[in-house]
Amino acid sequence: MGWSLRIVAWNLWELRGDQRALVETLQDLAPDVLLVQESPRFVLPGMRLDRLARHLERRVLLGGAGGRGLAILATQAVAAQVIRRGTHPVAQRVTGLTATYPRGVAAARLSVPGGGAVVVCSTHLALQEHNRLTHAEHLSALVRSAGAPVILGGDLNETADGAARRFLEPVLTDPAEQSEHTFPATDPRRRIDAILTTPGMQVRAAGTVTSTRRVDAERLAGASDHLPTLLDVTV
Repeated sequence: MGWSLRIVAWNLWELRGDQRALVETLQDLAPDVLLVQESPRFVLPGMRLDRLARHLERRVLLGGAGGRGLAILATQAVAAQVIRRGTHPVAQRVTGLTATYPRGVAAARLSVPGGGAVVVCSTHLALQEHNRLTHAEHLSALVRSAGAPVILGGDLNETADGAARRFLEPVLTDPAEQSEHTFPATDPRRRIDAILTTPGMQVRAAGTVTSTRRVDAERLAGASDHLPTLLDVTV
């Protein structure tokens, strides 16, 4: 039968937006796994992330101080399946102030009930193409060595025709329609956020979230400068 999972990936803008809209959006979406980019890095980052997790009735698998702006939150049922987890830095070439944001990968290996495993990852690629390519090489190596299906959600800072995305195409693809743009949230014109998967997964739904039961498009656009992406999948 497989294991059905709902995955949401979202750049949370370090929780600077409309917090009520953000929490209500995530409560409505009810993800089994939340892959976060731009998690708080300053001023009690762990406490703020834990508070968000409590509002969502989720556990923090990875994130907080030293998390490089990445986090993974999950339900108790998913947390019980964790085999191992960790955050890995990805070296970047500093060519200016925009190249100083710490980059990396937050990954958790989960045991699939009934047998097998799946790896879920959160990442945030750089603004500079050369640094995105370095990051893509790291991600490709991670996927090829995983020995299990991989789900990678992130703010990729480029569209599907970008160099890093093209480099990843042999191992990771976006099952959503590329016309479902994610940025900027107030007037989406580019799809730079996505949840990528390795081949062979049964994708039931994939796309950009533009509103939820309680949060209309205007309020959602105020929660972050990015829109969330969603994937319903069976592994």
